Amino acid sequence: MTEEGPPPGGRSGFVALVGRPNVGKSTLLNRVLKYPLAAISPRPQTTRNRIAGIWSAPGVQAILLDTPGLHAPAKELNRAMVDAASAALHDADLVVWIIDPAREADPESDRGIRERVERAARPTILAINKVDAVPKAALLPLMSAWEEAVHPVAQVPLSARTGENVDRLLDEIASRLPEGPPLYPEDQIALVTERFIAAEAVREQVFLRTSQEVPYSTAVVIERFEEQPSREDPERRFIRVIARIVCERASQKGILIGAGGAMLKAIGTRARQDLERAFDARIHLELHVSVDEDWTKDRRKVKTYGHFGV
Repeated sequence: MTEEGPPPGGRSGFVALVGRPNVGKSTLLNRVLKYPLAAISPRPQTTRNRIAGIWSAPGVQAILLDTPGLHAPAKELNRAMVDAASAALHDADLVVWIIDPAREADPESDRGIRERVERAARPTILAINKVDAVPKAALLPLMSAWEEAVHPVAQVPLSARTGENVDRLLDEIASRLPEGPPLYPEDQIALVTERFIAAEAVREQVFLRTSQEVPYSTAVVIERFEEQPSREDPERRFIRVIARIVCERASQKGILIGAGGAMLKAIGTRARQDLERAFDARIHLELHVSVDEDWTKDRRKVKTYGHFGV
């Protein structure tokens, strides 16, 4: 934030977090919110649509739009992901373009993203993430090259994983938002439902525990989400969740279930633990697996299973 502080009426607006797949957009969002809102895995293209988290500080509120990584789409699912990211660029007041310096030392390697950002014509902060994993001596020439190519309003080297310099990025965001009052209650941290968060928790575990094409061919549908007081602790919520993991092949279903149901049990156990921490509630999570052949190639099914529009 500027030394003068926010204007009397405050600042608020929408901030698009954009970049290649797997540069750390979701990790940054969760770090800022101090809440596991977005699914995270080491695999690219974990985020499938726009997820809005709300960061509020005295006199400032930023609606952070986590987006799918910009890439060349091959299926209807990928096209929907890229469309969601492109729409966020045009809806935002400010863009935070996140790069991984180990993979993006040359600005010319991201010409496609650069053209999308330029078309959006929004003030752009360049966030150089994962600086804890590259030699410090390599950062200055890299930052100079990107400055010359992109002309951002600011550059911030940071680590979303460790939190290094994340506060500095927030200061840059806060000082560049439009003047205006908060758009949402200051204790609200997201524009998604608890059902969506539950689906993301299960999908995250699928990404972490399965390999090859399996995680990219799956979606999670919440079929029941029921809340009631806990019998053991009336002050604490008890939430019953029934979710279905949809995949494209019978062979994928076998992998997701595992020998004797071991894989499905492991996915459910860890997702339940994560949700109990996120919701501060007792969770009963029941998982099922079904097959819907080639759903990622069907536009209608992609919209249904991919949660686009949430």
